[in-house]
Amino acid sequence: MAILQIGAGGVGWVIAHKAAQNNDVLGDITIASRTVNKCEQIIESIKGRNNMKDPGKKLEARAVDADDVDALVALIKEVQPDLVINAGPPWVNVAIMEACYQAKVSYLDTSVAVDLCSEGQQVPEAYDPQWAFRDKFAQAGITGILGAGFDPGVVSVFAAYAVKHLFDEIDSIDVMDVNAGDHGKKFATNFDPETNMLEIQGDSFYWEDGEWKQVGCHTRMMEFDFPLVGSQKVYSMAHDEVRSMKEFIPAKRIEFWMGFGDSYLNYFNCMRDIGLLSPEPVTLGDGTVVEPLKVLKALLPDPTTLAPGYTGKTCIGTWVQGTKSGEPRSVFIYNNADHEVAYKDVEHQAIAYTTGVPAITAALQFFAGKWADAGVFNMEQLDPDPFLATMPKIGLDWHVQELEPRQPLINILK
Repeated sequence: MAILQIGAGGVGWVIAHKAAQNNDVLGDITIASRTVNKCEQIIESIKGRNNMKDPGKKLEARAVDADDVDALVALIKEVQPDLVINAGPPWVNVAIMEACYQAKVSYLDTSVAVDLCSEGQQVPEAYDPQWAFRDKFAQAGITGILGAGFDPGVVSVFAAYAVKHLFDEIDSIDVMDVNAGDHGKKFATNFDPETNMLEIQGDSFYWEDGEWKQVGCHTRMMEFDFPLVGSQKVYSMAHDEVRSMKEFIPAKRIEFWMGFGDSYLNYFNCMRDIGLLSPEPVTLGDGTVVEPLKVLKALLPDPTTLAPGYTGKTCIGTWVQGTKSGEPRSVFIYNNADHEVAYKDVEHQAIAYTTGVPAITAALQFFAGKWADAGVFNMEQLDPDPFLATMPKIGLDWHVQELEPRQPLINILK
């Protein structure tokens, strides 16, 4: 058995550690990135933490350009993995899926293939480029698992679990994501700054009463009382799983909410207003062409460097409301992750941890033959039970909290 991991950022760091901790099942591990030094740093960390369950298995680094399909195919044929795990930025998804199709090897990623901000890439169209591979993967006899992070990913598994076990009819699904941790910086992002800033500046799309609703980012807000981290402000945002849940979960309203502190939003709004969050090239006075967002990425801390001093917890979950046996029901299915615990385990912070652990949990379902049918699948389509039985063993527990049924108290902001 063998896996090929493409991508060596923060999420890739955690995925590689967790793969090594489960290499008795996953087999040999190859980590590939444009910058092979990043792969080698991860390997050094894994060995320094003694995180290889079977030290006899291979753990190697390779250089590859994830935009180059031919180079990807050549690497896949060299490594001969059973599964390619895409831990790169979302804009390489389609190229890697095409390479997997050509090489006839199964595929797994953690986020959608678009930025959710650009015209034609917003939530209603979000999965179209990857869903176009459904027939190809089925005909090739290979598996594609999409969005196997936490959100998207586990929150969709929570929704599937609610459909299977907790509800007869579902009225609303609210995905809730808050990081109540402290990294000690005035402003920083918890994963790739370029991906993060594109994601949170686009209009929010949510599904309600049979149609898509569109509002400006950070214009719909509510407060929610989260387990362990208390009451937090959360804002409606465009996000991958709203699209896939709309496709596969029968709910009247589906919306994604993320927590932001007032200070974070002040920085964000200022940078957006002066153009620093734009991916569009600009020409400087000396003729140099730069992309403002890439400049900002170069200025901000690498998310990996935040990990050693990070304290506090996250809370991410799926708030589902509907009826069971004719009675109203409201539940919050969630996880709390601890930044310090994540660092002790894999030398990283809990944001990357909550994405990397589910990816390896999904990979283990594939290797066990439980999530291995030919075709392309989002997490909502797959049996939630074996995944949720495995995830606590890999590092993330989960809980079901009964709530009083109520309408969310949503504030509309200017």
